[in-house]
Amino acid sequence: MSSTEVGQVLRRQRLRSLQGGSLLRVGVVVIMLGAMLQRTDPVRWPAQAALLGIYAVSTGLALVLAFSGRSKVFDNDDAILAFALVDVVAVFGFKLLSPGGYMPLLVMALLPRLVAVELSLRRAAVVLGGSMIIFTASVLQDDVITPRLGPTGIVLIVLLYAFVCGTALLVVIFRLRNIDDMVRLTTSREELLAETMTTSEAERRQISEAIHDGPLQDVLAARRDVADYLKVAPEAPLQHALASLHDASRQLRAATFELHPAVLDQVGLAAAVKKLAAVTQERSGIAITTDCDYPGTDAIDPILFGAIRELLSNVVRHSGADTASVHLAAADGVARIDVVDNGVGITGATVIRRLSEGHIGLASQRARVEAAGGTLRIIDDPTGARLRVEVPLRG
Repeated sequence: MSSTEVGQVLRRQRLRSLQGGSLLRVGVVVIMLGAMLQRTDPVRWPAQAALLGIYAVSTGLALVLAFSGRSKVFDNDDAILAFALVDVVAVFGFKLLSPGGYMPLLVMALLPRLVAVELSLRRAAVVLGGSMIIFTASVLQDDVITPRLGPTGIVLIVLLYAFVCGTALLVVIFRLRNIDDMVRLTTSREELLAETMTTSEAERRQISEAIHDGPLQDVLAARRDVADYLKVAPEAPLQHALASLHDASRQLRAATFELHPAVLDQVGLAAAVKKLAAVTQERSGIAITTDCDYPGTDAIDPILFGAIRELLSNVVRHSGADTASVHLAAADGVARIDVVDNGVGITGATVIRRLSEGHIGLASQRARVEAAGGTLRIIDDPTGARLRVEVPLRG
């Protein structure tokens, strides 16, 4: 899971919690209405009705925002804190307007669940502490309930409310600890992935340099010697040997490029993809076009290049296609690759069968892509095959 995915998970978690809190507010409004109707006091009705109406409007607004799915109002604590303060004012205000009512006391017990939703620890502590103080004051000023409860009863009910507020605060603490653990694990995983990528690329570089400095130089030297000899004594067998050496040197150059494209470090992924497509087209005879809208460089470029290399290799070996295309783009913090061909197509069952036969290239690339927080999937296409890779950019 990438840091981008962690942010998305946390946002979904916050949104679901806010949706639950919004539904809970609806229940609070209904209970407040029932308490108002239960204890008929025409003198207090106008004030209660006005307060309840304002709170109902606030509840409806919170409900719409929470379930709209597109609103970013709740992306920070300010809006959540504002709704929490509205909850506190509405519930305690209703209690002050309902002396002697036990139902408002029960409603007040729901406040810790409402006000602690997705708030930071400091803000949740402040709001819950304020709620505790207001709750104690509202009980003490109630001329009807206080005599009935007596000193012992008042202390007990205040302690119970303090316990509820403390429980809500613990929920906030545990939630924040879980978030910290998730971020820490994600950071560790990303560091491990970066280390693995670095090791893999270093090995590829070493192999590429070994081929370039060893066998390729020997083949080039042999080709040069044969070419020099042919200038003096042209012979048909040596002409064939020279052609074979030329092909061998070309294949070795292509292998060194595919193992470690120096152009990837020098001018970026887009140029490396175009070079890879040209090398693959020359080797296979398949017409390969490229469309690259990928400015700059990113830490995931080696993963993207490896995925394109494997997908083009599969096109050459398995598709039976005569044309293919590679589309590379970056938008909204995500890199997208589409490799399309007009061959026999591919299905999930085909991928599983090839894996069982020992063709692990695509599976290993999928694992690398998913480890980077991305996806590699088959897109339905009426003709040929289309495979798409999406990976969050890391900067």
